[in-house]
Formats: sequence, C-alpha cells, structure tokens
Amino acid sequence: MPNRKVLVSVFSPQEAREAVLGGARIVDSEDPRSALGNIKPRQIMAVSDAVLHHSRGLDVQLSTNIGEDQLLFRRTADGRAVQKTPYEIAGKAAQAALGVTVAMGHRVHPCPIVKVGLDGMDVGVLTDVLAEVVATLDRTEEHCHTQVMSVLFAQDLDLWERRRTLPGVRRALVALREFHPADAGPGVFDLVDYAVGTLRDADGAVLFTDPGQVDLGSLVDRGVLPEDATHTRVALTELYPHARFGLGAGRRTDRETIRRMVDATARAGADAMMLDTSVLLKVARVGLVSAADSPELVAFEPLDVDAAGLDRQGVLSVDDLRFFVDYCHHRGLEANLAGSVTSYQAQQLWRLVPHLDHLSTRGGASAVRVDPAHPTGGGEDSRFATVIRRDLVRGYAPPEQSGHLCLPERVKGSAGPQVAELRRRYPDLPLYWADREGRLTEVEENTP
Repeated sequence: MPNRKVLVSVFSPQEAREAVLGGARIVDSEDPRSALGNIKPRQIMAVSDAVLHHSRGLDVQLSTNIGEDQLLFRRTADGRAVQKTPYEIAGKAAQAALGVTVAMGHRVHPCPIVKVGLDGMDVGVLTDVLAEVVATLDRTEEHCHTQVMSVLFAQDLDLWERRRTLPGVRRALVALREFHPADAGPGVFDLVDYAVGTLRDADGAVLFTDPGQVDLGSLVDRGVLPEDATHTRVALTELYPHARFGLGAGRRTDRETIRRMVDATARAGADAMMLDTSVLLKVARVGLVSAADSPELVAFEPLDVDAAGLDRQGVLSVDDLRFFVDYCHHRGLEANLAGSVTSYQAQQLWRLVPHLDHLSTRGGASAVRVDPAHPTGGGEDSRFATVIRRDLVRGYAPPEQSGHLCLPERVKGSAGPQVAELRRRYPDLPLYWADREGRLTEVEENTP
C-alpha cells in the first residue's frame, strides 16, 4: 500500500478537524491573511490540540513554515532580499524553525515538518540557511526527528508580466500588501484607485469604505504607506528571477532549475522538497501544472474562467513533474507538489505521477463561509474569508484513500466532452460538482 499524503493548510482548530475528516495526512498551520502564511505559535498549538483530540484512521503529521520574512532583514524597493551576513541569516532561520517545531510538539506525530521558503537567495546562501536549520533541529533531544522541507517557487516571468497589470490581480495583491512605493516606471499605479474595500487591518477589518476617505495622509496614518511617503504611487512586488540567484538561466522554471534546487536541498541534509508557486502567481491564476504542455491531462483549465475572464495557466508539464519526483527520490528526498493545484488536476496527477509522495492545497479545499443561523446571507469569497471544507479536502486525497474529483460548477455547462473522457479513462473515479459554499452534487452520467 503506498503511503501517499495530501497536505492541507489550515488556520483554526475547526479547519484542522475538517481537514482530518476529509482525509488530510499532513495538517499544515498557515495564516491565509498573510502572503507568506506566517502564523503565531499559539495558533499552531491550537491546531495541534485539535488534531490530537480528533479521531483519525491514518497517522497525521503536522507542518508549518517559517516564512521568508524570518530569513530576511530588509527588502529593496522592488521586494528583493538584502542580506546581512550568511551567519545572521542562517541563525535567524534556525531560531524560527526551532520555535515553530516546539509549537507543533510531538504528541500528534514524532516527525513534524518545517517548511523553509528560500526565494530571493543565492544558491550558496540558501544551502547554508537550510543546513543550519537541519543541524539545529538534529541537535535537539526532543525534536531531532523533525523533517525539513525546502520550497522552490516555480515561475514564468513572461506570463506574470502579461497578467500583473490586470485590475483584478492588482486589487488582490493590494489586499495582501504586496506593493511598494514607486515614483514612476512600468507597472506603477495609484494606490488610491484600489484602496476602497480592499485594504484591511491586522484583524481583517476593511480600512476604507468610501473613496473620500483615501488620500496620502490617511494611507500613512493607517500604516499602509511609510511615514516619509510623498505620493500614493506604488508598484507590485516582483518575482525573483532564477537567473539572478544561480538557479537557472531561463525566464521559466525548467529541469535545470529543479535539479539545482534538489541538489542544494540534498546537500543541506533536508528531508523533502516542495514545488510551489508564489502568491503573486496564485493571484494571477497561474499554478504549478501547465495543462497546455501536458497532453496526457484531461484539460478543464480553458473552461475554468473566473468572473474577470481569467483562465487558469501553469508553469510545468506533467513530464517536468515526473522528473522532479524521480530526481528527488534519486537524491533521497520526498517530493511535494503545491501551487494552486486543483482537484481535477490532483486526481489525475496521483494516477499519472504514481510515485508522488505529497500533494498540498488550501485554496482548492476551501469555500465561502456559511453561517447556519443566516444561511442566505452569503459570505465573502476571498483569501481572507474562505474556510476549509471536508468534502473538498477529499477531492485531493489519493485513490487508495477514497479520493474523489471535484469540478467547479462554473464549468458545468461546457465540460461534457472532458467529463466523458474522464469517465472513459478512470471509470471508478467519483465525480462531483462543487459550488462556492463547498456543497457537492454528483455529476450525472449524461452530462451535456
């Protein structure tokens, strides 16, 4: 029996219970209100308690990340990491890793997982950082069995440049504070145009509800812009090109980039590696899996268009993902795929890349919150407000753990040929439509 696992990122104890009931084998603590997912240690402890108290048929691990900000002392105006000394960076990362590991504890599982994002660092520095995290945890008596997982953010710079100026993309990234003051140049825009109903405080409350409330003074007073700001023009944070940091020469992640990152992870003594995509690409509906380059996939991506008319795109082909998994195993690492993988991609990947160890999700397993006392009130469909649903988690579980496939209702009227092809290839795979609240209805045999 394979030991394949789905990782689900949760924020609260109730989300942890939903994840376990849906078949999550790794419950990951993450704050969806943060672009980097950073979460307070006490919240990690609450998630740990919820998993510990909840019955489960299979072993469940805990995981969390130390966040890229834990590794950096300062960013330049374009969002690039500016290091002090490698010693200081590695020490700060190790301190953070030790802290989150203590918060996870070992009551749920003796081997929790610490994820280490290393974007924006030269290969040599990121290897040293990762090695210091590994060595520090190995040195402790209670946490020496903790697994360390590096994270590489796959990218397509050309696709990002085509989508970063779209109003919907800008608005979502403004909400995540993924911008910086900028005087002029490509991609510069006025923050005032995107502030209303978008910017929030630390508790998630909207800062501005009327255009008349927004000006330079109010943006500075609310901590949105720095105190020395003289205008309201900003530019979005940019991706970190692999070529700048010794991870490859191309504008799109390729097998050479993957090989270099896997090699660095193995040299550092880590246990696993995750391929993910940056929040910048996630917001732009660019995920890890490129259906356009993967003829073996039944492709729903061209049909899966959001309200703004943006379809799903991806970075790596299924063949590239097979290479990643095979090369990880060659170097003695477990392989994890993340990056806005949908349920309809996940269920095909489990079958097309059968040696994959882990597959990760949050957004695809979450839905609009519904208050049972006011079920017709509707909830906010955003990164800040959606919650994990057990039936959607099951849409990511591998076949041997009773996984099913969830299709978004928005493709219902046009997905007949794709549904028929899925039934032909995988006749035993249960298929469901999923609405925005996470409610499932079975796909009819004769879907038009």
